[in-house]
Amino acid sequence: MDIMRFENRPNFGSEFYGPEEEGISPDFLKEQAHLPEGQWSEKFRQLIKEKSRENQKDNIGHESSSESLREATLERYKKGLGLNEEELKGKKILDLGSGESEFIKYLIDEGITAEAYGIDIHIDEDEVEERFKNHILKGNFEEGLPVKNIDYIVSVGAVSNAFWGEEESMNIRGIIDNSLASLKEGGEIRIYPIQEAAGATPLEGLQASQEKWEELVAEISGTKKAECLLQPRNIKVSGKNNDIILEFVLIIRKKKD
Repeated sequence: MDIMRFENRPNFGSEFYGPEEEGISPDFLKEQAHLPEGQWSEKFRQLIKEKSRENQKDNIGHESSSESLREATLERYKKGLGLNEEELKGKKILDLGSGESEFIKYLIDEGITAEAYGIDIHIDEDEVEERFKNHILKGNFEEGLPVKNIDYIVSVGAVSNAFWGEEESMNIRGIIDNSLASLKEGGEIRIYPIQEAAGATPLEGLQASQEKWEELVAEISGTKKAECLLQPRNIKVSGKNNDIILEFVLIIRKKKD
């Protein structure tokens, strides 16, 4: 499936694109990932080689310190969501499925915003530091959101897992409707990663879930409440076969009345 079919979208402007690293733009990633291996540019070929080496190290397995795991989590949030510190400064932010809530702690500890919140059903409230008690919340975000009038609702690796194949593991449309109701006008939902197998290593397992996301985006885009953008953010090489996966962030912006 060609995920470019998602691209019938309004012009959001350059503010939607995060900082480009070494000339690797979202459009470059999408273009190269859709090509057969023999047509890759040298820059993309070197990127895949580097990602493959990293993947092979991961397959061997090695111990990681808690600090290195924290840094990897923060890097995944920053790169995947496409939001820099200036865009997050002073904003009200809610992370759905926040896990250990490292992103929320980072935003508060670095003085980026005092209004950062995370919600996760698996949080052990007894383990939450006192200074984060009002920010890291135990709860099921499918049942409702504890914060209102939000600038950014984000999710990394939680909501994006709603679809696998033909199965829907959570009420994704209900989550998005609740999130839109909790956003400020002009506020955004950012869901990462939405995955597509690259042309060089097709994966049938991703096809059905991609089509589910396509249906959802088309449905939301057809309403007067929101507008959508799927932006390529990362190339991932995974598994023993070095499968190449293009990762998108789904951006849903609440329209102003």
